[in-house]
Amino acid sequence: QDSFAVYQNDQPLTYNASLSIYQPAEPVEIQSNTGRLADFTNIEPRASLSYLLNDNSSVKASYNRMAQYLHLISNTNAPTPLDVYAPSGPYLKPQILDQYALGYFRKIKNNEFSIETEVFYKDVQNRLDYRNGAQLIANENIETEVLAGKGRAYGLEFLAKKNKGQFTGWLAYTLSRSEQQTPGRTPQETGINDGNWYPSAYDKTHDISAYLSYEANKKWTFNANFIFQTGQPTNFPVSQSQFQGLNITNYDGRNQQRLPAYHRLDLSATLTPRNQNKKFKGSWVFSIYNAYNRMNAASITFRTNEDTGSNEAVRTTIFGILPSVTYNFKF
Repeated sequence: QDSFAVYQNDQPLTYNASLSIYQPAEPVEIQSNTGRLADFTNIEPRASLSYLLNDNSSVKASYNRMAQYLHLISNTNAPTPLDVYAPSGPYLKPQILDQYALGYFRKIKNNEFSIETEVFYKDVQNRLDYRNGAQLIANENIETEVLAGKGRAYGLEFLAKKNKGQFTGWLAYTLSRSEQQTPGRTPQETGINDGNWYPSAYDKTHDISAYLSYEANKKWTFNANFIFQTGQPTNFPVSQSQFQGLNITNYDGRNQQRLPAYHRLDLSATLTPRNQNKKFKGSWVFSIYNAYNRMNAASITFRTNEDTGSNEAVRTTIFGILPSVTYNFKF
């Protein structure tokens, strides 16, 4: 970008009170981008404390502050991933994250088994979200499409592992919430969702993953991996109206609906031939991605059926079942 837009009152967005919508502001001046536009300095303290209860158990507490100078802006309602990265500048301030965590860790049977439990809380300042009707792609003035707010995430993480023996693996579960709040800049503005908290694009209430490995002998190893996640927040139309012969789709608040739950099972078998050359070792991996062919939705779009005239939902998926054979070698 070789130019820099200047806006009246330093406000890239204007608010139309009669329609309760945000609209891009028109630049009052375009300056050549040949100098330094903005400077940011942030201190990022980090602290960690571990206390041994005994030889097998410990408690850990930590605090981290991090600054993020590159913003990721994602439209969860698009049929394809439309993510835009925007650097911090005069109109987009860096995100500041404060994270707190407290965990309990325990080894069982001489570390044959282990468990980890942790609670966490994250607080985010200057969290960006796009306005309704935003044009994010190929937009050099992305500051006219976003509003700044704050975010928070909190939850519980649990991990159980089996570390020794023919059977090894782990089971992980996370119960969490990730939310944003984007209020108006003045009492007259509505912000997003009327300034109320709403799920962020990364909110997954339940996240379960399990991994199992079985070493049958020196030649064969079998693996299974299962994933389950609560569906991603998105926006579905809730009604439809007509204006001058045009169909107008009406939506509820931001991220008030969800895609169907995501889950899949991956299977693999690894064959390592015996009597290999010491300087050259190889193995065959036979795998099946998404073994039961779950049609996970990457997005759901709505359209009018040309034949029947009725509305219908269309699910877009990326991968179904996918078998593969891989040969790995090292020398």
